[in-house]
Amino acid sequence: MNIFLINSYDIFGGAEKIAYALTQTYHQMGHRVRLIVAHKFSENPKVIGMQYDKTPSLHSKIFKKINQQYSKQDIWKKIFKHLEQPGGLLKIFTGIEKYGNINIETIIDMVGFKPDIVHFHNVRTYPFGPLLIDSAAMKFPIVITLHDLWLLTGKCIQPGHCNEWKNQCRNCPEAWFPSFITKLGISKNFKEKMQWISQSKPYICTPSQWLMNYVKNSFISEVATGLKVIPNGINLSIFTPCDKLAARKKLGLPENISIILNVGKELKTNRYKNFRTFRKIVMTMGKISTQKPLLFLCLGDSGHSEFYHNAEIRFIPFINNDVVVADYYRAADVYVSTATFETWGLTISEAMACGTPVVAFASGGITEQMTDGKTGFLVSPDEPIKMAEIIATLLKNNQLHKTISENALKYAKDHFNIRNTATQYLEVYNILLNKKINEHSKNRH
Repeated sequence: MNIFLINSYDIFGGAEKIAYALTQTYHQMGHRVRLIVAHKFSENPKVIGMQYDKTPSLHSKIFKKINQQYSKQDIWKKIFKHLEQPGGLLKIFTGIEKYGNINIETIIDMVGFKPDIVHFHNVRTYPFGPLLIDSAAMKFPIVITLHDLWLLTGKCIQPGHCNEWKNQCRNCPEAWFPSFITKLGISKNFKEKMQWISQSKPYICTPSQWLMNYVKNSFISEVATGLKVIPNGINLSIFTPCDKLAARKKLGLPENISIILNVGKELKTNRYKNFRTFRKIVMTMGKISTQKPLLFLCLGDSGHSEFYHNAEIRFIPFINNDVVVADYYRAADVYVSTATFETWGLTISEAMACGTPVVAFASGGITEQMTDGKTGFLVSPDEPIKMAEIIATLLKNNQLHKTISENALKYAKDHFNIRNTATQYLEVYNILLNKKINEHSKNRH
């Protein structure tokens, strides 16, 4: 089967890891596959980066210079980075998102062969846009995997408790000044998405039932060719349990210390990762009497260490090497996630596969990955103190730690294999291809 996977990046976050892993898995299964991305960072020859004029505009150059001079890793750093992007300034002051005009024929010319199926992931990055999905849908069956709620809203990746998306985002509470202009722009984005999804009639997949419930309550459920939940998988040959002390020695981490790990790109400035609450948990645990000093590792961000009594928060920059990342999971005593509205916690799956007990907020798709008290612990997002207490209990109670670790490992092996994810997607592809064949047969007769 000839398969095109299309995503914003090949290396960045969860959606990127899934698209990249599917590319590798399809190739191993004997399919002809290419991952087409707006921005390529890997050396993989099966990944095709878009060729377009990347000469930055004047305002992009200005904000890039400001960003380089601004050293703090905070929300302003993220805003300046956003303003560097094509259409960044336009979006800030009008709410309107800038789309590219790349079509599927351009991509076919770059790749060198036609696809049987086109599978979209995140396509909100320039030069991708509605035209690409529309042009692909006119000639090929298309699948869209939602990794967040952007397609259902005027601008939000995760709207949280806001329900304005049910009203076409006409009165967005996050509209910037001047709000009446940005509200119109955000609502315009929503209507455009509604129009091109209605025209393309894609098959919609989500990694969790939680996210699918949003889809079923949106306009998409009325126009989609089909709906299916396919949980994200991981490479179980990489994420495996191993000796903890050996992993710590390899990474240069101290042996006689309790390590609590959190993984995620730009943890401090990504509001959905909820770093403020993470810090509160560290401060709470720093006051709790523990047998060993506490080291909270934040893998995926940079900055100076923070110290709170008996606890340290240490930042480790993003690592684009799953083999090394797996060692961090193995070196940790506990993995903690304070993320809110997570569609599917890929790092949680990875930690469980390495046999590291997980304590997470019961939010979004995370509740579908673990059974509270059996394969991990789920805590209400408004109870950070309770989360701190559970982490402390796991560090003290060796038998509980061992039981949770073993249960998590078994569950991960049974449910988180990337080959199972690939197989389920292939079943969807075959359904669409068979439907296309039947339609052609009817038209001939």
